[in-house]
Amino acid sequence: MDLSEQEFGSLNGQLMGQVKQLDAERWSTVHLFLPIPGNREPDTHAVAEWLRATRPGIRLVLSISDSHDRTMSHRVWDDRTVLEHSRWGIPEPTDGEPVSAQELDVVFVPLLAFDIHGNRVGYGKGFYDRFLHECRADALKIGLSLFEATEPVADADGHDVALDLCATPSRLWHFNTGS
Repeated sequence: MDLSEQEFGSLNGQLMGQVKQLDAERWSTVHLFLPIPGNREPDTHAVAEWLRATRPGIRLVLSISDSHDRTMSHRVWDDRTVLEHSRWGIPEPTDGEPVSAQELDVVFVPLLAFDIHGNRVGYGKGFYDRFLHECRADALKIGLSLFEATEPVADADGHDVALDLCATPSRLWHFNTGS
């Protein structure tokens, strides 16, 4: 869907209004994704600013994708972190303190679409599904979308990891995923 700058900004503002309703009190280590420039993805820089302002001392984490084995490693993202664009245009850290998937309390998950059951459609490479399987069972998996849920994803399978919740500009969708 083509959005004007005004529409895009408005949707991101409304999305942040929903994100700010989340109870981040117990979060200490949070994985974020950064938007790919030009892809009109949710503004996760605003999420980072909010978390840093409301939770001083929180560790924000970004991933580095390995295209050979389709895995991700994770690094602390702070004011010293140098970011470079990956081959897919994703801003990724070039260095930083390593963080294991088991240390993460929350994972903000990128998506193209999601359904009413918490299944998501990603970019089709499987990086996040592999990564989410490495996380603790109690790690909260949160999608961010500028659009509402779609009809059920027909090709969801046992390798896919469902979201626990998804924030959209109009609401927080909670899913019964068993985690």
